[in-house]
Amino acid sequence: MGSLPLRRLKSWIGHQLRWAVMPLARFMTRPYAQDVELLQAYAGLVRQAYHAGIFQPLLSTDVFWKGFWRSPDDLPPTKSPARRERDNAVHHYGHDVLLKRHAGLPLVGRPLPFLLEHGVNFSDQSAFEVPEPWVRTYLCMGERRAALLRQKHPVQAHAIGPYIRYAQIPVNPGRLAELKQRLGKTLLVVPPHSTAQVQRMWSNAEWIQLVERYRRAHGYQRVLWMGFWKDPLPFAEWLPDWIPAGNGHASNPWFLDCQRLLFALGDAVCTFALGTHVGYALELGLPVLFGRQALDQDMSRTDAVWRPRFQGELEERERLIDRLLRDADGDELLCLDRSRALELLDPWFGFSRQVSSAAMAAVLQGRDAEASRRPLRG
Repeated sequence: MGSLPLRRLKSWIGHQLRWAVMPLARFMTRPYAQDVELLQAYAGLVRQAYHAGIFQPLLSTDVFWKGFWRSPDDLPPTKSPARRERDNAVHHYGHDVLLKRHAGLPLVGRPLPFLLEHGVNFSDQSAFEVPEPWVRTYLCMGERRAALLRQKHPVQAHAIGPYIRYAQIPVNPGRLAELKQRLGKTLLVVPPHSTAQVQRMWSNAEWIQLVERYRRAHGYQRVLWMGFWKDPLPFAEWLPDWIPAGNGHASNPWFLDCQRLLFALGDAVCTFALGTHVGYALELGLPVLFGRQALDQDMSRTDAVWRPRFQGELEERERLIDRLLRDADGDELLCLDRSRALELLDPWFGFSRQVSSAAMAAVLQGRDAEASRRPLRG
């Protein structure tokens, strides 16, 4: 009985300490809570698109920022509101989420010492983001860019293969089968897209006529048009059997999961531009239908230092397209020879690369310089 006052005193002191440190604890954990909230908010957006009774795969391009949905115009053009990692660019398209999930690491936790290229660059003159002193690991898809990184910067450079490999379809197999049955044979159209520095333009009318003609001739019931959040959609009123689709703003952490679902819904991918989507389609085993179409680049708002690099990238892509389409007959769509395309594009996409979950964890944490250089076995 004599110890009762002591126990009460200890309880009172503990209670007071908890109340004293609670504001500091809330302040210190606030960024983590905000990033968890952001993941959950976008997950709700994705669920609404793919689980509702009406199939509506065109996600809103609004940005979830500071607890509210806002116009992307409120953000700088290349910024994400996420603060999961020290380098803002690794949040684009949810790359950090995909890789940490594959590695079995917390999606929101202590920042990791890595950078990555968030898209494919074919020209050796295309610049890399200069790594700051805290960076240990720099990731890209193919070995050609990794080798250039090792020459230019004192970091561990790793080729880890196409990023879409690490995406997960955001619906269960039953829902996927239901959607595929509802759509029927589907052509997934992927046009080129603009960037913060370059506005890309082409003739929608000519391209749409070519695709629609091919659709009718080859028995496709639907066309999914996978647009990009920065570019306007081609129709005010959509053609029958054409469905607009999009994965939302680049800051959507489930962007590539959504994109993998769109690839899964398509029976073939149709495009006239060589970009990341071509490598992703090849990685996922989809036929790639390629056509010729004039593409203009408006670089009037681009810094003069960058213009030759963007022009060089365009020219390198045109050179590779010529090699891919060497058997093309006229302006009609050509189904790329899969073996030839995989061999030609492997240096940039790393189709032959394989990274296990344990190796990915080591790479992201900057602990293993060799894990992702191993070729695919079997």
